[in-house]
Amino acid sequence: MEVALLKGLSEDSSSLERARTLQYFEQLNSSVDGWKICAAYFNSDKDSSEHVQFFCLRVVEGHVRNRYSCSSDDSILSLRAVLLLWMQGKTQRKLVLKKMAQIIGLAFVIDYPQRWPMFFSDVLQCVGNGVKESVELYLRVLMAIDEEVVDRQKVHTCAENARNTLIKDTMRDQCVPNLVESWYQIMESYKETFPELTNLCMEVVGAYISWIDISLIANDKFIQCLMSYLSVPILRESAAECLRGIINKGMDPIPKLELVEGLAKQLESAKILSTVSDEDTDEDFRLRLSALVCGMGCALVNSWSKLVKRADTVNIPLSRNAIDEKLPYLYKYLNDTDDGVSEAMVPFAVQYLSILKGSNLSDTDRGNLQALLQVVINKYKYDEDHNFLSQGEDEVMFLDFRKELKVLIDNIAILDASLLLQTFQSVLSTFLSNLEVTSFVDVEVALRMMYLAGEAVTDKRFGTCTIVGSPWHQMMITVMQSNVARHSHTAVLLQFYENVVRYEKFFTLETQYILHVMGVFLGEQGLRHENCSVRSRVCYLFVRFVKGVK
Repeated sequence: MEVALLKGLSEDSSSLERARTLQYFEQLNSSVDGWKICAAYFNSDKDSSEHVQFFCLRVVEGHVRNRYSCSSDDSILSLRAVLLLWMQGKTQRKLVLKKMAQIIGLAFVIDYPQRWPMFFSDVLQCVGNGVKESVELYLRVLMAIDEEVVDRQKVHTCAENARNTLIKDTMRDQCVPNLVESWYQIMESYKETFPELTNLCMEVVGAYISWIDISLIANDKFIQCLMSYLSVPILRESAAECLRGIINKGMDPIPKLELVEGLAKQLESAKILSTVSDEDTDEDFRLRLSALVCGMGCALVNSWSKLVKRADTVNIPLSRNAIDEKLPYLYKYLNDTDDGVSEAMVPFAVQYLSILKGSNLSDTDRGNLQALLQVVINKYKYDEDHNFLSQGEDEVMFLDFRKELKVLIDNIAILDASLLLQTFQSVLSTFLSNLEVTSFVDVEVALRMMYLAGEAVTDKRFGTCTIVGSPWHQMMITVMQSNVARHSHTAVLLQFYENVVRYEKFFTLETQYILHVMGVFLGEQGLRHENCSVRSRVCYLFVRFVKGVK
């Protein structure tokens, strides 16, 4: 290794030194034996600089990608010896370990099973030495293999798909049980001394469960192990994510129903889902639990749909009952104070509403819809500290979240428009009746729900705002008889104007309110407002209002 030519890797190097280093890299990368020089220098530990180590590994990686598949037998054995030496474990930085794992994973997909049928036996033998770094590299290699062979986000050619199928079939036949046993031993052996290895191992389990025999993981030994980790702060996030991976495993509906219900009973027995609340400051854990419950709910809905198609009259009621039993957790996590936790539950809510379509709603169903709607209204509210003047990432994310919640409102309107309108009327009447002591977030959401009702409910059986006694007419009367038009908060004012324009035909019936609205439009709360954004929007809405009721 020409050490002098590596000076360009240092942060304080000159442009000339960097150019020379780049030229040297290209020279080694194009040389048949360049990788050997770099591997030998990397293994010698003569230079522990991360930049130099990466330099060496990049050359080895280039050899594996470009020339290894057609290498001579001697070259194959040489590289294999290098890889197994790495597997014996030396203290390395995380990024260096990831690159080493990537290189071993690339060599694996070329060699296994034809040229290196004993790959996993050789690797497991190295892991048996109990060296922490060896175990970590083993787990990262498994993740690199998953990325190359299984990752569905990666586009593969037909030849690569055939190769990947052969690899998975051979692994299932030859070594998966041994791998699973090694995972269990790692999880239990390092949970106290090196919990980061246990977390990484659970990530591996969650990745591989999609294509290995479910019984190898979904058994008392593994599930009890994972359940115990849910009570360990440093392990519980990974444990919840691993359980979600198990739940998402593709299965026939009845075994899936049994799997989800078995897990649900254990979670309820351990009081994991019920005891964790907003007071738990670990939002990441609540997010994982929300995703887990959502996965359970979606899995049950999917099983129910399959059973309905099969006309399985015995198991359909069982699956429906299982879904209904998860609804309290749907409300709980959808109503979490953290919007990320809440948003993770939306898919379950959407799928739950889908199973009610096309059926006669029972009183229980309507009660469930009412409870869900109340949660949606609550989550639709702005935070008290929402920045309306300069919206940052948090504000933009909340507005996107509102769009997801609107999907739930639209679906509830399809199922029971009467319930939706009655609820919105009640919210509007409650929050506008005592404006002096009501927070602006409550007033704004009441007006917003009124506005959304006009989009969600199109059934003319409920009348229009020009029909006395209709929900729309009553809501407009409530708004006009309140003092909300004089509210001090811009969000409330703007929503008031939006509602006035949406239901402008109301004023052709109730003409006595036109002068009042005109005064608001033209006054300090409208076109003369101190906020230019408010003035701009009011100007546009005023033109529309005039055209509509002139």
